[in-house]
Amino acid sequence: MRVLGALLLACALLAGTGCRAAERGSAAGAPLVVVSAPLASQPWIGRSVARGAELAQAVLARSGSPPGAVPRVRVVDNGASPSAAVAIARAAVREHAAALITDGTGALAVSRVTDPASLPVFVVFDGGGSFLDPQAHPTVFRLAPANRYLSRRLADYLAARHRQPVAVLSDDSSYGRDGARQLDADLAYSGVPVVARIVLPAAAPDVSAQVLAARRARAGALVVWAGAPVLAQVIRAARSTGWTVPVYLSPTGEDPLVRQVLADHPAWLDGATFVSFRITSEQGPAPFERFRAAYQQRYGADPVGVSAGGRPVLQPPDWAMFSYDAMLLVSAALTLTAGVTGAPLLAAVEGASVTGANGDQRGFGPDDREGVSSSDMYFGRFSAMRFAPVTDDALSTQLPAVAQ
Repeated sequence: MRVLGALLLACALLAGTGCRAAERGSAAGAPLVVVSAPLASQPWIGRSVARGAELAQAVLARSGSPPGAVPRVRVVDNGASPSAAVAIARAAVREHAAALITDGTGALAVSRVTDPASLPVFVVFDGGGSFLDPQAHPTVFRLAPANRYLSRRLADYLAARHRQPVAVLSDDSSYGRDGARQLDADLAYSGVPVVARIVLPAAAPDVSAQVLAARRARAGALVVWAGAPVLAQVIRAARSTGWTVPVYLSPTGEDPLVRQVLADHPAWLDGATFVSFRITSEQGPAPFERFRAAYQQRYGADPVGVSAGGRPVLQPPDWAMFSYDAMLLVSAALTLTAGVTGAPLLAAVEGASVTGANGDQRGFGPDDREGVSSSDMYFGRFSAMRFAPVTDDALSTQLPAVAQ
């Protein structure tokens, strides 16, 4: 099981257009994996979730895995709507799907649908803690960094290096609320004073007044946990008035939309720092680069939509690794159950282990629902519309820059 990821990536590099043909040919009688993602409303997140799962399906189809261990994939747009996500989960249960892969929209409500049916759910973006409980919600697993890991790393980083009061700004989405709640606890634990806590409408066209309030509170840094549109608006509001305050962002700082919105003033993004998971593993960059080659062979490179230094900026397919790894785990579990789904598959997921797209080991235990280690968080900093690991953090300094 542990070498599965490396073997599948090797297959992908050789498969070419055959992978797409294999995907079409694998549908009849194969277990179904439903992918619920915000394709239209949050394109970067939705595309990452969908493409990672589709790529894994295509690779599995070429890998020689038992037929019952090669699921077919159906991608459904949840519109970032919890009610739509619940409806998708209900349809997956009716169709006796093997698993549900989701960005996390409506995860708590989704679990109330999937728990009675023993349908495994893999959350591959949302880091909130409200829906992750092996006893209360046994079907929900996470293959994405948890807010509690990200927030604690950010709080400790600020306490050690910044040493000034901060303003915390978040949007009113569940993503923003969960992040702000975790930040409150971790900033207090790390001894970082908070002089303002400001909630912004997720659809706010202008946040100048709120940013001015943070400035009047004498914030020495802005910590912003929100969707990409709000992140970009906060940076624009600060920089357009000449305020050079340091800005620290949630993982959505990597969303290409932030750079697209700020393309008219690219220097405004310089120095902005976001917390996220390390893209490459202790094995070095080779496993991720193999995954990236397979991804680009199938989909092409992902342009951010801006240029810097006379060259288009490209987005690495880092978040697509999580839905890819979720598919590998489903396949490994289906191998253990000889294609049986439901409760046997749910139990098998707790014992399956695979090598993920970047070389990290992925797996869960009976009391463990986190698939990304707390030690894997790093900081990326923007310069000329591209980001690289910061140079003043022990883990980040050890990481190679990823080509963009």
